[in-house]
Amino acid sequence: MALHILVQNSQKEDLELGIFRLRDQLNNPQLTELLESYPDLIQEYPLEKLLSGKIAINNASEQDVKTAGLLSCLLLLIHFYFDFDNGNLPQSKADDLNQFDSIKYIVNAITSEECIHELFLLVLSVIGIDYFEKYQEKIKDPDFVLKQTIGFDNDPEMDEHIDMMVWFALARLFIESIFIYYHRSYESKNNQP
Repeated sequence: MALHILVQNSQKEDLELGIFRLRDQLNNPQLTELLESYPDLIQEYPLEKLLSGKIAINNASEQDVKTAGLLSCLLLLIHFYFDFDNGNLPQSKADDLNQFDSIKYIVNAITSEECIHELFLLVLSVIGIDYFEKYQEKIKDPDFVLKQTIGFDNDPEMDEHIDMMVWFALARLFIESIFIYYHRSYESKNNQP
């Protein structure tokens, strides 16, 4: 219930689309190729190694392997949460356990802080430090919510990357919610006699 409340305004498609937009804006064919082959890679290598990037794969850079791991994990978390929450997955105890084990596997492979930090660095590489500093300055304004509601149409400088910043805020909320919920669930399941 608590996780549903925290992410109730988010949409699966918005989160997924943001990941693919980020991938496209990074404009890295090697990263795209790694993301497409990730289902095979995750069966071949431990997730922790993939997330560290310290695996030689098709001459890919360590950062590309790490980024592909992060984005793939986010896509899986989105899939598991929203499909389960919307009743799209079969409802049996075995399915619940498999879903929980898959999420637990991801949550135990990386911390929410590492996940958010790495995602922020990717977003920052797209939007640039100058834009981020201007964005930070704008959100200090107490009327920011009203101005955001009206839109940044009159401020082309801010309009350029606002979708990416809004997506990052949504993704961060989702990541924190998933990690809080599943760490708590894991601990409470292990503490039962």
